[in-house]
Amino acid sequence: MKQRILRLVNVVFFVMAFSIYAHSRPGGHLADSSALQPASADPVSTAHAKTPDTRGSIFVFHNNEFWLNLHHFLYVLGRAENKERDTSREAVAGAPGDQQRGFEKLSAKEQAIWREAVASYAAGPSKKDLVFDDPLPALTNALARAGDSKSLTGSKVDPAIVATLQQAAPIYRKAWWKRHRSANRSWQKVIQALVDRHGAAVLAFITNAYKLQWPAAGFPVHVSAYSNWAGAYSTSGDLLVISSQSPGLQGTYGLETVFHEGMHQWDGQVFEALREQAVKVNKVFPRGLDHALIFFTAGEAVRRVVPGHVPYAEKFGVWQRGLGPMKVALEEIWKPYLDGQGTRDVALAELIKRTGIDPTPK
Repeated sequence: MKQRILRLVNVVFFVMAFSIYAHSRPGGHLADSSALQPASADPVSTAHAKTPDTRGSIFVFHNNEFWLNLHHFLYVLGRAENKERDTSREAVAGAPGDQQRGFEKLSAKEQAIWREAVASYAAGPSKKDLVFDDPLPALTNALARAGDSKSLTGSKVDPAIVATLQQAAPIYRKAWWKRHRSANRSWQKVIQALVDRHGAAVLAFITNAYKLQWPAAGFPVHVSAYSNWAGAYSTSGDLLVISSQSPGLQGTYGLETVFHEGMHQWDGQVFEALREQAVKVNKVFPRGLDHALIFFTAGEAVRRVVPGHVPYAEKFGVWQRGLGPMKVALEEIWKPYLDGQGTRDVALAELIKRTGIDPTPK
């Protein structure tokens, strides 16, 4: 339960940060990844670090998960039907138009069945948050496991939702799935090429900076035509869902995002490391510092291998949305550490001294 709470505290900052997106794809020449220089070794924590095995996969992409894609499409359409405020966000604003184009392939009866499925979501799952509200995280995990199976029979999914999804399934396959799956595959192809070229260096940088291990089997990335208003989210069970059609998550921003989200697997360990340093100086570390560290480190890692790449937090105004006071401290304390000066724990201690909050008197 404690790990889940820590996870959700950090995820909320992720969701807040993805409220602004780019309107064009990043471009430019991609540099040789040898330009990236990892941070210095930490004599206290080096025993916990491990050189990444670049022979295996850094990420394991899943781009053919039919039920996951259907679920998210119905979810965002249900929110649009409910006129939720987030439906104007760039990552989901095109969903109603996408639906309308698909209707051109459907009979009046099929359209009616589809609208019934959307209405069912609007009255149920679409009223909830995909990250925080049960049972949606468990539902998403179950649908990811279902892959592209022909039926959800036997799956651990609410029977009412199963009925809605299975009723809508043949219509989704007919009108939208082929194009959505194509978008997923195209997005993965671009991001995989970037990972193949720069991933080993970026991974070495972030694991050396954090002194933590990456999963040997690779971190799973579930690619869906739509996810939520933010374009990407992560929740319990290290479940990362990312939209292949979100304009702000293309090219090097997709690369930065998958590493950023992968770093959330360390939330518990980083929380404890910060807490330990805060206790030593009688401070409370500020909410969001651990997430600001991720934004800064992942953005810096990609910037060092891709000339012209502006880190996500700078490009899309994250620092202006509540994390700004931490940016100066990160520039003055964490960046020198990333450049090879000092140790991780000393850098964390200095960040706490700079940004920490005095405890409330008992």
